[in-house]
Amino acid sequence: MLIGIDAGPMIGHGGISEYVGSLMRKLVIDDQRNQYRLVFRRSWSHLSGLRECEQVAPIVRLSMPDRFMSLWWDRMNCSLPVNRALWNSLDVYLSTCLMTPILPRGQVVSLIYDLIPLRLPTLFPHHADFRQRMHRICARSAALVTISQCTKDDLVELLGIDPAKIHVVYPGRQPQWDSIAPACIATVTQRYGIVGPYILYAGSLGRHKNVEALLRAYRLACVEGSLGATLVITGSRRWGKDVLRLVDTLGLYEKVIFTDYVAGEDLHALYAGAHLFAFPSLYEGFGLPVLEAMSCGTPVLVSKSGALPEVIGEAGLAVNAEDPRTLADAIIRVMGNADLRLHMREAGLRQAERFSWSRSADQLRLLLEQIAGESR
Repeated sequence: MLIGIDAGPMIGHGGISEYVGSLMRKLVIDDQRNQYRLVFRRSWSHLSGLRECEQVAPIVRLSMPDRFMSLWWDRMNCSLPVNRALWNSLDVYLSTCLMTPILPRGQVVSLIYDLIPLRLPTLFPHHADFRQRMHRICARSAALVTISQCTKDDLVELLGIDPAKIHVVYPGRQPQWDSIAPACIATVTQRYGIVGPYILYAGSLGRHKNVEALLRAYRLACVEGSLGATLVITGSRRWGKDVLRLVDTLGLYEKVIFTDYVAGEDLHALYAGAHLFAFPSLYEGFGLPVLEAMSCGTPVLVSKSGALPEVIGEAGLAVNAEDPRTLADAIIRVMGNADLRLHMREAGLRQAERFSWSRSADQLRLLLEQIAGESR
């Protein structure tokens, strides 16, 4: 069986790239029965990392711009007249970027990460276009893969998709994350100017991440709860102008550290050194940073919206993060109780062990084989 993968996210950054990259590498390397082609669309092929991907499986570069491919598939409603050798050879194609082709043969399986624009339409002006696109993707796909039960439920509720068509394949944990040396933590925190206990947030600064509520809650905890910890915020400031302005408005300039984007061992060390990881997002299809924090033995505090309670199970605290007062009370409670933090650490490590890239790769392989078999 020949499987094509829209492999662009394997060389990107962020949660989707972490999911696709880790899962696809595990899938391809461990699979001794099937053949793979990693397909890189023109919008991805200029990025570094292609040579590494060639070590995983043969790669195919598409020269046609994305907008032309989408226009052809959406308006002409037929397979592309270019790259026919590729499209005619595939038994199944895994779409990872909400760009679903029409194949001359074989079937398409599409990854769906979340339906956040439909859950929070006031924050996403183009939610109607997103809904139309999702309907088109679901209609073209023989099966859908979601990263949580929450996203599966959203597809059923918001788009009317048959639940039998939807398969949950969770992200996995990186097992090496729970063994970070104290010396490494000390070196990294010093590099970013972090002194003493700190609360960590890792992620983007987009509006649905609700970082502004975290800042307001942090100020309440400092003023009314005598909180002495620093707040450390990682992630690109590209979409965070409102967040940066609020820091000045609240008088938190000397208490909040912005590291900008952090990756690799530095991020692992920041997770491991934190007294608390706070992730107050208004909605998530999964929330990979929360799993990463638990994998490092860090207590987690999350919003009770979306998939976040599903991710933490009984290991962390889930609160109404839209209310800064409630969020502040939870911060004060955790930061002021060492026994509670120890309990949350141990429970988080146990919860993180439930997520395995090997198990997820096996689930995905079996699904792809099933879909390819049904099309023959």
